[in-house]
Amino acid sequence: MKNRLVSLLLPFLLMLPVPTLSAAEQDDNIVWIDVRSARDYRAGHLEGAINIPHGDIGHKIFDAVPDLFKEIHIYDASLGTFAGLALEILMELGYQEVVNEGAYETLLIKQAEQKP
Repeated sequence: MKNRLVSLLLPFLLMLPVPTLSAAEQDDNIVWIDVRSARDYRAGHLEGAINIPHGDIGHKIFDAVPDLFKEIHIYDASLGTFAGLALEILMELGYQEVVNEGAYETLLIKQAEQKP
């Protein structure tokens, strides 16, 4: 039932004006990274999220997040596959707190469900 609701709502959510979501209460100790392409990022992203495409994460992450103990939340364009690959790279590089948040569209739906 929930999957059907998601599939019915998703086309309408994607037609909304360029969405920017608050990056989860804007906690200074949390960094959000969007590992989608620059084009996808420009089409809509979490407010405050840094765009580092998954293929670039290994050599660009230290410039964006030099603190290995900073909590990092990653999202991508699909089911979290590329975010999962980025998570593995970050963990191998020594980052201690990395969370795969899955797909951007899923985050949109979660945000819509949380609104009164």
